[in-house]
Amino acid sequence: MGKPLSFSVGIPTFNQGEYLEETIVSLLDQTRPPDEIFISDHFSTDNTPEIIAKYVELGKVRAGKPPVGSNVGGQWVYTLSCLSGDWVTLFSSDDLALPKFCEVLMRGAERRDDAVLVRAAWENIDPVGKVISTEYLLRSKAVVTPPDTLLEQKNGPKASFAAFAVKRETLEESGGYPVGMESFGDWPMFMQIAPYGSIIYESEIVSRYRIHPTDKFRQRLGMWLRDEERMFYEVMPLAAQRAKMSDLAWIAEASRSNFMRYLAAASEQLTLEERIERSPLFESWAEKAGCQNELKRFAAGERIAAKGRLGAAIKRILRPYAQKLNASLHRG
Repeated sequence: MGKPLSFSVGIPTFNQGEYLEETIVSLLDQTRPPDEIFISDHFSTDNTPEIIAKYVELGKVRAGKPPVGSNVGGQWVYTLSCLSGDWVTLFSSDDLALPKFCEVLMRGAERRDDAVLVRAAWENIDPVGKVISTEYLLRSKAVVTPPDTLLEQKNGPKASFAAFAVKRETLEESGGYPVGMESFGDWPMFMQIAPYGSIIYESEIVSRYRIHPTDKFRQRLGMWLRDEERMFYEVMPLAAQRAKMSDLAWIAEASRSNFMRYLAAASEQLTLEERIERSPLFESWAEKAGCQNELKRFAAGERIAAKGRLGAAIKRILRPYAQKLNASLHRG
């Protein structure tokens, strides 16, 4: 039997002292403790530094600060660079690890020698910690191998930022954390390591992901659109090349489908004045996806419906019941 795999947890944080200590304690209270916890503090001005100092003095964590001027992606790259485990994860400083977080993720890592990503189930919680929903990846297989590891992620990430682990060596080989993204992090990271090996799914709840109510759509629309375009015309083609996939029609199909999904969402959430103002944000992606006419209709005030809208609506209605059934079966 080989040497046990080591597991490192990185916590990038900024001004989340309200939650940070609970996050740290949740990672220390594990059936299989992490081999190291590293906290990267982006020069917080609240009580975050005092909390970190407390646990550094106790010898429970290591800590450091990213280079001055780092953006979110830069801080995450710095955090990952300070981790030494065979497997690593980034964990938000307001999320909570359940007691078997490390055990379950590392159990998945040990299932196959070619594993590069492990994902698990999680719960969404509100700012005060109340469980909002349970999230099992209902359509995910226990093991997915290339090229299906790419194809299953063509419309979005198939893992939670609060319930994943990646093989550090593979992440480095793939080019490291994707700093070119403005808002996306998990999806490009999962996609770029997808050609290198299998993705493992552990159908067990391991963490709690905290959701803060904000109008993210209006605030982040520009960043999201630019990152979506990068995904379909930079990240996916490179991943497909690495996976030796010659047929790239799936990328074009996914690009158009996701563009229409965004346009449909924007037609529902934005006023006519906002549509006119924000239409230029869509132009570059629209041209590449061949959706210029749809964008003109959107800017003129027409209601845009994404393809498969009825099926998606039915899925949204049925999904909570399927999640509850999955949870019941898992507890049984």
